[in-house]
Amino acid sequence: MLHLLSISICAILLFNPFIVYAGFFEENEPDQGSGCSECKSDLPDVNPGVEEKVREIEKAISGKLDKKENSENNEIFFFTSLTSNSFDSALEALVKFKKDNPSWKIRGVIAGPLRNLRKDLLQKQKLFNYGIEFSVDINGNLAKEFDITRTPSYVIIYHGKHYKTVWQPDLNELLSSLTKIN
Repeated sequence: MLHLLSISICAILLFNPFIVYAGFFEENEPDQGSGCSECKSDLPDVNPGVEEKVREIEKAISGKLDKKENSENNEIFFFTSLTSNSFDSALEALVKFKKDNPSWKIRGVIAGPLRNLRKDLLQKQKLFNYGIEFSVDINGNLAKEFDITRTPSYVIIYHGKHYKTVWQPDLNELLSSLTKIN
């Protein structure tokens, strides 16, 4: 009996589907009368200088966000040889820049003669104490890509443009001069 009842319900639904879907496709207009009138009215202006202050705050915040978005793409590649005489001073300049500009991405690349790499890395263990990501350019492909012929060298990528410097500059001063250019 239950079997016969289920078959008859399925047959009714198959042959007359509009019974189930009645009213499903009708468009309902939103109720315009709901809501309170207090919510629709503007808030009273308690302090006339508030709007100006809000605009100043929004402008300052958007300026900081723009600065942050621009600085996220900025990075420095530090090419160095562990046997270079100026290795320590170049690394100090990079560490100082990293402390002053934490939003910049800093990458170190060990290039140059790699004959005694293990021994040189053991002598320069302090290299890994500064939170700078270092890699070894065994084939010299990265150095060729940036046309690095001497170390220490810095490749600065600032707002999508590449700048290369070979001496040990004050990177903060260099950044301020690049800011004036852009």
